Amino acid sequence: MAPCPVPYAIGGAENLWRGLQDHLNERTPHQAEIIKLPTREFAFWDLVDSYRAFAELDLEGFDVVVTGKYPAWMVEHPRHVCWMLHPLRGLYETYVFFDLPEVPSDPPADVRALLELLEARPGDRSALGEVFERLDALRRAGLPAELTAFPGPLIRVLVHWFDGVALHPDRVARHGAISATVRDRPGYFPDGVEVFVAHPPTSAPVAAARRRGRLPWRRDGGYLFTVSRLDHAKRIELLIEAMRHVDAGVELRIAGTGPHEERLRELAAGDPRVRFCGRVPGEELGRLYAGARAVGFVPYDEDFGYVTLEAMLTGCPVVTVSDAGGARELVSDGETGLVVDPAPEAVAGALERLWRDPAAARRMGEAARRRAQQVSWDPVVAELEAVAA
Repeated sequence: MAPCPVPYAIGGAENLWRGLQDHLNERTPHQAEIIKLPTREFAFWDLVDSYRAFAELDLEGFDVVVTGKYPAWMVEHPRHVCWMLHPLRGLYETYVFFDLPEVPSDPPADVRALLELLEARPGDRSALGEVFERLDALRRAGLPAELTAFPGPLIRVLVHWFDGVALHPDRVARHGAISATVRDRPGYFPDGVEVFVAHPPTSAPVAAARRRGRLPWRRDGGYLFTVSRLDHAKRIELLIEAMRHVDAGVELRIAGTGPHEERLRELAAGDPRVRFCGRVPGEELGRLYAGARAVGFVPYDEDFGYVTLEAMLTGCPVVTVSDAGGARELVSDGETGLVVDPAPEAVAGALERLWRDPAAARRMGEAARRRAQQVSWDPVVAELEAVAA
């Protein structure tokens, strides 16, 4: 079970589910299907409706149901495995960045009554009907704009309550996470539950092309490279700013698109070494990885980071940062890449070190490739089979 983002885009989650489905159908005795519902998640009532849609699905015909994200884990099934990618982070640990209250202040009486119901019945799925009925009444009556703000305190309380119902130990047969980073974040899982960790292998076209022998093995590399959605969390600006401290004439190639592209291009203006490649299809992306001396991947607290895994599969060392999250679980400093502080000067030093020492880059890249090849679907399937036994 998975949400289908509206507007639609193929990202890490889509590659993950497709890869798991293909592995189950092609390499195990099991049969798997991906069930997705269109999900609009950037407005108050759209998100409420999405949780409701998943809550009302009839999945009786399936032996096991696997979810990994909100609001898909709102489904009900006796063998429900939640292998978590993440909840809606803007209403969890990154909510503090918005400088908003955690709960609505001085709400009207009907909203206060709803909040009291939620507080009185945490994790109680039998209260869902009443909660949705009250929300329907509030929608008909019309709520002030400040109460339906997104992000905002009322939707934060609601989503936490919905997730508490969905992930309650009585409703999930096994809790898991795609990384230790996700497992260890406060508030993601119910207190006291055991959470397995299984890293997902990449099923992106880069890996498929490598398996088919359609990508060249990397040599010493003629440039530095990164690829990401160009948004705030990926911190591409950190790499661009680092280039100002790199003395070598090396080129930084940036693949991907996103809402911050124009701002990033403005930041890089005047440095001809920074080149934007736009959206790059799979095999061409693989060639960019394979032709790079090193890949820079410096997000803030990433859940896992397929960029790291894809780069390592092509034998490319990765430069990352100490607060990158899941990427740190693959990159060992000095072995499969370099880990530095999230500061432009530190990142620049790591990039320049690998650029000026191709032998070290080759050594780390080969170790990176061996480490990435250890990530497989076998641990994931073992967890799913355990719940079906």
